[in-house]
Amino acid sequence: MLRSRFLSVTATSLLVSLGAAAPAVSEPPAATITVTSPAADSVHPVNSSLFVGWRNDTGQEVDVWLAQDDGSGGTRRLFKLASKASSKPTSELVTAVPPAPDGTDYTVEVTAPGTGVRGYSAPFEVGPVPAAGPVVGTSTDSGSGSAGSPGPSPSWVQTQDGHSPR
Repeated sequence: MLRSRFLSVTATSLLVSLGAAAPAVSEPPAATITVTSPAADSVHPVNSSLFVGWRNDTGQEVDVWLAQDDGSGGTRRLFKLASKASSKPTSELVTAVPPAPDGTDYTVEVTAPGTGVRGYSAPFEVGPVPAAGPVVGTSTDSGSGSAGSPGPSPSWVQTQDGHSPR
């Protein structure tokens, strides 16, 4: 009888201590950061203005990074565009595109340091902006072999707001 009493007291104290140490359900963090610009598939030349917009529910100041797809499903940070940017719920900033190689799959990462909360923009391109308008094929240069062929597709024409309409 004494032996069963000892086991029940030990088991009860173990269950009480385990129950207090670990919560039954882990809740995901409620705070989010959503990057609203730059637009998907837009083209931004080096040294041009880059408009970055975001919504931030963390209440914390944020850091803003230029990042690129690392080829294995993640991203790698390339340049810090801003430190301790606004903690307001809706914010934006203008920065210059840093000297990054021409390419696609660039993104802007906005992160609240110390919280682990981050958001990413849609992918965009760093590189030269295509011609400002379609070419209609009025060339008389017969040596080029491209007389009469259309120029860049109108989907590549940059609009006045700085974003490609693609």
